[in-house]
Amino acid sequence: MYLKTVVFIAFYAVVNKMHYCTSNDAGSVSFDRLELQIEKIKPAHETEWIEECKCVLLADCIHDENDASIDIRIITKPDKCPSGKVYCCSDPWLGNPLSMCGKTTAQDIEGVDVQPDQAKFGEFPWQALILTNGNSFVSNGALIDNKHIISTAHFLNSFTKNVSSLKVRLGEWDIYKNVEPQPHVERSIVSITVHPEYSSWNMHNDIAVITMSETVMVTGHVSPVCLPPRPPNAVSPRQWTGCRVSGWGTESFERPRYPGVLKKVNVPLWDRSRCVKSLRATRLGGRFELHEGFLCAGGEENEDACKGDGGSPLVCEHDSVSHLIGLVSWGIGCGTASVPGVYIDVNVYVTWIEKQIRSEEVLH
Repeated sequence: MYLKTVVFIAFYAVVNKMHYCTSNDAGSVSFDRLELQIEKIKPAHETEWIEECKCVLLADCIHDENDASIDIRIITKPDKCPSGKVYCCSDPWLGNPLSMCGKTTAQDIEGVDVQPDQAKFGEFPWQALILTNGNSFVSNGALIDNKHIISTAHFLNSFTKNVSSLKVRLGEWDIYKNVEPQPHVERSIVSITVHPEYSSWNMHNDIAVITMSETVMVTGHVSPVCLPPRPPNAVSPRQWTGCRVSGWGTESFERPRYPGVLKKVNVPLWDRSRCVKSLRATRLGGRFELHEGFLCAGGEENEDACKGDGGSPLVCEHDSVSHLIGLVSWGIGCGTASVPGVYIDVNVYVTWIEKQIRSEEVLH
């Protein structure tokens, strides 16, 4: 696959006719809106995924301190617990749900052969699809807890005042056929918060937080990815391993054809100075400056993100746990050797993401 969303600068004017598979399966996804989107881009429920909740000390709820920075603030209910305690939920068969982010349970599907460039069912359980209510593709995203998705803003910005027309689908694998051993999960959306400094002109701050109408049950094929750990537990770029992108994007920018099965591709992270030098050698020119909110990855021939992958998660591993490092944002073509793709650097926006979630929890 290539996995990259749009070509920077030129993507406003690119209009190619889509060719995609059709299916009689209920819930089949179509990409009929994607080109139109590219043209127009110019300018309190109790959780379902718990079986027991109670007020306990923080140390009794989370065993791994590295996971405490965001999860505990998401699920804590101040009106339920006395001072000094948190509202901790557990599912006996899952273990401690607050330390379950970034874990996968990939599985084979009987009678279905998986190709090397295809993900196994459940291999990316945080992968989210943002669709219209009529199942037309809008964007991708990543599940970061049991009620919130983060994605890029460039296709979602026009929907912030019409969120009722959209829904989130989780646990999907084949978007054209119903072959999965467990069904996907869908939720309506109650809000989309786009970064206040997002610019459709240069894609700066291309990030948004989506709040779903109800929580989702954490299962083997639906579970959140971890956000990057913050100081003093921050991880340096050299410590990340196994960086990869997943998505249903086209394999060619010029001749878009969308695969039915979720695909994956390994992408190396780039040093910032090397990335800027490479991008300046393209049509962006020698004066191009890379915004601090971006990072670069990929740059290997035919191994890339492409059109239809906007908002898809770039994850890397540390201590066998997957963390959300980036979101597919833009690039120069797809799969060109020595030209990396450009991703939102999630680490830059962790504080902003947490603030949006805390604000939403207070309101609801």
